[in-house]
Amino acid sequence: MTPDRADGLSLVELGERPYQEMLATQERLVEARRRGEIPDLLLALEHPATYTRGRRSEPGDLGRAAEWYRKRGIAVCDTPRGGQVTYHGHGQLVVYPIIDLSRIGAQPGSGGRIDVAWFVASIERAMTRTLGRIGIQAGPIAGLTGLWASRDDPLPGDADAESMAGKVAAGQVAKIGSIGLLISRGISSHGLSLNVTCDLEPFEWITSCGIEQCRVTSVAGELLAAGAIDSPPSVEELGRDLAGRLAAELGLGPVDRLDPEAIGLSPAATPTA
Repeated sequence: MTPDRADGLSLVELGERPYQEMLATQERLVEARRRGEIPDLLLALEHPATYTRGRRSEPGDLGRAAEWYRKRGIAVCDTPRGGQVTYHGHGQLVVYPIIDLSRIGAQPGSGGRIDVAWFVASIERAMTRTLGRIGIQAGPIAGLTGLWASRDDPLPGDADAESMAGKVAAGQVAKIGSIGLLISRGISSHGLSLNVTCDLEPFEWITSCGIEQCRVTSVAGELLAAGAIDSPPSVEELGRDLAGRLAAELGLGPVDRLDPEAIGLSPAATPTA
């Protein structure tokens, strides 16, 4: 494995991987990072169709029995991350940061506390700027998890759940990305997803992230609505752009590319249609 280093961030592109495999992989890599055996990592990948239930999930988040979803080819998995139910599938960028947060940013007070809010805000800014590069207006909404795209005016800096309720209900503002983290003794895992070209219908079969009337969109959908002629960027392209922007937000310097074998994984798998 790659030795520890003082700065920098390594991007590992993994193609499509089953969710349960990556759940175990993240647990292993968190401990390896804690021991200084690997650098700070971003794992960029796609999952086959899967619903994941976070620690705050409620029975009603899945409107039907798990078997109903499995018959439609969608796995249902429990996960230790924060948040509630969300969907992963082919055409969605998933990024898992395995990062020692105690080494970056201005940490609050003493006693080994971690500024998780700053880390989440850094992820939100990186996602927002990645989408902005391709002409999509997006940003966070206080009181609602994830990242939201607006087809009309840009989201105001003080956007909150109350002020945006009407536009969210009308579909003028729709969710384009999710964030759900797990912080274990200062090391992050789990992370974010960004809908690129994925099928959005499975989001309609759940209460996504616990938000009623939550409309969901994608990069492809937003570009189509804007009349963009070119095809949407690939999951890989957006993953690389996002990695560079997140590294800059975290002050981790340049991003290098690391082969999956360097962290004990098989070579990247090619997603299937």
